[in-house]
Amino acid sequence: MWKPGAFIIISLCFVKAQIHLIDSRCYLAEGGSAENFLASEDAAVGSVLGTLGINGDPKTDISLSLREKDSPISIAPLSKNIILSKPLDKEGVEGPASVYVNVICDRRMSNDPSFLIPVNIRVTDVNDNSPAWIGAPYVVNISEVTIVGTRILQGIRALDMDQPGPYSTIEYQVLPGPQSKYVAFISPLEGTLVLKHELDYETLRNFTVVLRAQDQGVPPKYSDTTLTIFVLDADDQNPKFFQDVYHGTFQGNVVPSEIKFHTEPIKAIDQDSGLNASLTYSIVPSSHSTYFTIDSKTAALRLTKQLNISNPITLVVKATQLDNNDRYALSTVILSQLQSTAVSTIDKVSFMHSIYRLKIKENYNPGNTILKLIKGSMAWNVNLRILNDTELYWFSIDRNGDVKLSRWLDYETQPTHKFTVELNDGSNKEYAEVLVEVLDVNDWEPRFRKPHYTFKVRNRNFSTPLALGKVEAADGDVRDKITYSLRGDHANLFYIDSGGTVWLKYDVPDKMSFKLHLIATDTGFPPKSTSVPLSIEFDEVNESPIKWTTTTIGALTGVTVLCVLACLAVLTYFCRSSVNRTNRNVPMLISRSKATNKTSNIGIITANTRGSNSSISASASTIIAASLERDQDSYTTTIRDIVNRAQQPHKTVVRSSDMEQDSLTNSETGFHCSYPTTTQSGASWHQRSCMLGEKAPNDNDTNGENKLTVYF
Repeated sequence: MWKPGAFIIISLCFVKAQIHLIDSRCYLAEGGSAENFLASEDAAVGSVLGTLGINGDPKTDISLSLREKDSPISIAPLSKNIILSKPLDKEGVEGPASVYVNVICDRRMSNDPSFLIPVNIRVTDVNDNSPAWIGAPYVVNISEVTIVGTRILQGIRALDMDQPGPYSTIEYQVLPGPQSKYVAFISPLEGTLVLKHELDYETLRNFTVVLRAQDQGVPPKYSDTTLTIFVLDADDQNPKFFQDVYHGTFQGNVVPSEIKFHTEPIKAIDQDSGLNASLTYSIVPSSHSTYFTIDSKTAALRLTKQLNISNPITLVVKATQLDNNDRYALSTVILSQLQSTAVSTIDKVSFMHSIYRLKIKENYNPGNTILKLIKGSMAWNVNLRILNDTELYWFSIDRNGDVKLSRWLDYETQPTHKFTVELNDGSNKEYAEVLVEVLDVNDWEPRFRKPHYTFKVRNRNFSTPLALGKVEAADGDVRDKITYSLRGDHANLFYIDSGGTVWLKYDVPDKMSFKLHLIATDTGFPPKSTSVPLSIEFDEVNESPIKWTTTTIGALTGVTVLCVLACLAVLTYFCRSSVNRTNRNVPMLISRSKATNKTSNIGIITANTRGSNSSISASASTIIAASLERDQDSYTTTIRDIVNRAQQPHKTVVRSSDMEQDSLTNSETGFHCSYPTTTQSGASWHQRSCMLGEKAPNDNDTNGENKLTVYF
């Protein structure tokens, strides 16, 4: 006997077998209607992004394919693996930022329709972009009296193309260097620079620091640029005499007489060389100051009163700025009276050469000795001075007969110097020429005219090579030549010639814009270079506009005239054809007027009647309208009345024998028209009569249709 438990087990097995009979191929194993994957943008081409969770085996019972033909992914043969075939880019520059495709799944050995499975791949960001400075490199001018803590540059920034987050969050810093102590960022996250140390134009006229922009990736990516600071001179220095003490002699019994100095004459300069204020000279009042006078411009000291002294006397000379009396300098002048026998006991001093030639680099430090003029030691009575006033700004002679450099030389402004030196021992004078050649030093970096260049190509229909635009750069060093170069991705598609023209060498890919770095390098030693960003943008491809030339306009005019003539010919043909058909099908209207009874025009309407229905042809209506226009004074009935009367029983108002035989008969159409000669008694208008049932002569009516003849 069957037990209840056995029956239940058999039933469950049967249900399970039925379930297995359901074809689940091409269904998603986890349910749902779509597949979703995550892929890093730095995934290598050829790597597996994921495996489709579809029931079935691609090797035996299902086949998988993509509906999209240009997709950046593919499905490995006989597999469910999704393979990356093109690079991905979260920023959408080098590749797609997301992928959406449809997978087609077909069941083998089945006629079932294909299954369409959407697959969505989200691209995740990685730190693959370095920050890019905007408007770099930077240049700023700062006065030397700027207070520490002052904001000297604001709004500088760099951009990171990575997605918002740590990969695009930028921190700024000043890299360590010789002059990095002077500036600092107010905050690592803010592009504002402040002055951290005092400046001095006389010791440091310009300097460069390196700035870094760095993101917060691990490891971080960064880019560097430079900040060049030019220090502006301010009136913060007092004038200065070339010597602290001057020694001179005079003859007490010769008035007036010029004081003879042992080394160089009295002279002072403004230490603010960038301003170089004019000076005025004076003698500080003392017990002997009234015996002397000093030229306020040249500082020439003269004896104006006779003076006999046995011991040297001291005067104090003052040099004051004309634009600021608070800026001045003092120097001491020690004067001795010249004895008549003193000169003969002194050895004669002379120049070693009559012409001196020397070469000096333009970065040679002021204050150093560049030339020795006198052999041995200087005597107290010998005076050396430079006769060229303009060269006194650059050179000076000390009491030992050495020529010293007073200012920085500049090859760009004055490559050579020439001056004459006078030697005066009180009794004799000698002269020597000094020729100084300034050697160039590469102290300027090239500078572009613009901080950023952008070239746009409006039409992609061009041939290569194509000139995209021109850049300009200049160098403060006159003899330096500038060469240009391009750096960055896809830089091999372009080149720049010696004149600064940027050329496109090859046809560009589908990418519509390029970001490059334009570099200018000089030929100085050592060479210096600078760079600016270069953007090249290509617009969408547009069809070339039609050029309306004289030939094109003439051709179009000829074609238009021919079309108009053809249309007129066709229109004339149709009009003539229509007139001919009307003449064949429409009966002629015969008008006759008799003088005796002033009989009106006569028209005939023939209507085919079948049963109780009747119709009036369009030709008859045309005849009626024409008749009405010619005889409106006597016609008082409408077309509807005529039709109603035509449908009434047979009436004969006027007999045929009473009519004149002046009639129009058309045997082919069945029209018959007669003109009545008498009028109905008592009628005030000419009687029109209708004869129903009479057939026109030679009427070939084979269909038994009634013909209606109407007389007017």
